[in-house]
Amino acid sequence: MIDIKPSVLEYKPPLTAQATEYVTVTNNSDQAVAFKVKTTAPKFYCVRPNAALVQPGEQVQVQVILLGLAEEPAADFKCRDKFLVITLPAPYDLGSLSVTEAWPQLEAEFKENAVSKKIKVKYLLGDEAPAQESNAAAATAETVEDAPAKPQVSEKDIDDVVKPEKQPLATETLSEATKKDMTSGSKETPVDEGKQDGLDSTSGVAGMVSPAKQETALNPGMILLVALIALVLGWMYY
Repeated sequence: MIDIKPSVLEYKPPLTAQATEYVTVTNNSDQAVAFKVKTTAPKFYCVRPNAALVQPGEQVQVQVILLGLAEEPAADFKCRDKFLVITLPAPYDLGSLSVTEAWPQLEAEFKENAVSKKIKVKYLLGDEAPAQESNAAAATAETVEDAPAKPQVSEKDIDDVVKPEKQPLATETLSEATKKDMTSGSKETPVDEGKQDGLDSTSGVAGMVSPAKQETALNPGMILLVALIALVLGWMYY
């Protein structure tokens, strides 16, 4: 008269995160029953409540919380965790005692009337993924197949898209200094002719010496020549 469902608790990835599944204990008898939940892996699960009373015609939903594994198990991993739900008749009032505290007394008195059920744990890994996920993937594939094919694009069309309509001219770009002069209204300073000659050093103009500099360079030679002639003339007439 006690119904306990399900027979298997299934947990989906990611198993490194906390997940909750439920066990329902239904009392179809005419008297109250107490239940207690045990597990082979108490470090990995939390059960709420792990012991409680179920009144006639009522049911209690038990949370079985997977606390999260340290890492995802391999696709061929087989979980061997199990739960055991034990029920005992509780025909009288327990008073101020909780089910956990009164359990030893109930077990000693109604052990022959105990009803228990084993519940396995299954991790949905690899090929054991839920069927609904597989159906969703199949529906997505059908949608992709039914989608209209994209028009083919020729290389000429690609070139037309990528190629700019007009190449910008270098002369169209103004320097920041020129823009500043234009906006401020200041006059551009003329370039000195001597400095302009220096800018054209690649053509050999910078290596030329002005006539004034040549005349200055010949004056010492002329002075020396005149002194030499005067010395010769003086020696001849002496």
